[in-house]
Amino acid sequence: MHLNGEVSCCIARISKKLTMSVPSTETSLQPLVRLLGHARYVFAGLLLITVVLLVWQRYGMEKVVELTGDHFPLWVEDDRSGGGASVASLERKGQDLIVHCHIASKSAWPYCKLSFNFLKGEKGMDMSRFDFLTIEGRYAGPGASKFGLVLADIDEGLTRLDQWQTYKINQIDALDLPPDGKVFVIPIKWFGVAQWWKDMTKPTLAHSAVNVDNVARAELMINGGGKEGEHVFTLHALRLHGKMISRDTLLMWIVAAWVSCAVGWLAILTLSLRSQLRDSRAAVALLRTVNKALELEARDLAGQAHIDPLTGVLNRQGLRAALMSTSSLLADPMAVIFIDIDHFKSINDTHGHDVGDDVLRKFANVIASGIRSSDRLVRWGGEEFLIVCPMTNVFQGRILAENLRHALHQQAWPVGLRVTASFGVAQHHERDEVGVVIKHADEELYRAKQGGRDRVCAYVPSDMIANAEAA
Repeated sequence: MHLNGEVSCCIARISKKLTMSVPSTETSLQPLVRLLGHARYVFAGLLLITVVLLVWQRYGMEKVVELTGDHFPLWVEDDRSGGGASVASLERKGQDLIVHCHIASKSAWPYCKLSFNFLKGEKGMDMSRFDFLTIEGRYAGPGASKFGLVLADIDEGLTRLDQWQTYKINQIDALDLPPDGKVFVIPIKWFGVAQWWKDMTKPTLAHSAVNVDNVARAELMINGGGKEGEHVFTLHALRLHGKMISRDTLLMWIVAAWVSCAVGWLAILTLSLRSQLRDSRAAVALLRTVNKALELEARDLAGQAHIDPLTGVLNRQGLRAALMSTSSLLADPMAVIFIDIDHFKSINDTHGHDVGDDVLRKFANVIASGIRSSDRLVRWGGEEFLIVCPMTNVFQGRILAENLRHALHQQAWPVGLRVTASFGVAQHHERDEVGVVIKHADEELYRAKQGGRDRVCAYVPSDMIANAEAA
């Protein structure tokens, strides 16, 4: 670590200069020299502990929660509550859960489902601490061995416990059960908010993202591809896998330990220097060097908090800091361009996340090279990016978006992919909040995707159209 190297360097310089420049006080400096010797052992021990904890977190520290045991209430449901005629029943044999599902095509969307309840009072299960689910099971029946998973989350400020439609529906559809009962791994990040739920509830942008930190129930959806007849789904195990301590939490503890150790040691060192070397300018100068090293480390950490580590562009916190520190970004006119990489999920699913990461990095580089130095490029989340363009109206922003769209066509992408993007453009007005402009741009992005993708749509109010025609 840079901080540890800087501090260790300063320690060595202090020890050397003290022993060389103040020989007459050698006896009085013995406590300080011993302190410096002890510090080396403390930092070495802390470094060893850091390495051990990081390795343990990476290759061990596993936490597994069995969902099919006796810890959580479970039941089966079918489409009869919605006017259908499918019938579901549940049988338990040892550790296996056997769902018998007689599919009838009376309903347009026949189904059976196995539900798990995690609600205790008004609190569900925090699944954000887990990395993936595993499922072991077998399917027998006339249809395909496909199933879906739903995680119904309690979204603070949106969900009412007595109204099921207000629970945020995070789901994955059309998963293929592996043959011969092999374990199927489902990363939590595969889940997405159901579009039908968005269409029904019309959530705000703040409530539109995937959230699994308060899951009230999980549902295993079975319909056998809609084929009529008897379908049997035998569930051997459904498990959550994660770490006892998340990587971010562990890093926070490690940083806190290093900072506490460094600050504590510096406090003791400062007291010792003040009492024994009050008149030594050299010692004072070296202490200032130590403090400067700490300040530089703090600045580095603060800067890293504003940068997306994968693409190297700003993240949302970085945009917030830029808007607060640079008032000219909000000066009218100001255009916002919302960008979404087309079919990015299929790239990850087909070629793997390493290729997906390469596409994201190259995409960010292409966009960054096509904008001005005064513009701000932000990774909004996943495959979504945002550009803030000061002193730019909506018409100029549309031209820029078209140029960027064409630039993507000219690139050579990993594994011979053809990567395109959809763009939504909107303009900030004095009467508008920044969030309103972003919402307009997001709506235009949605319109571009609905229109076939690989295109630019812009939000132009009627008064701006009239002014443009008059001009």
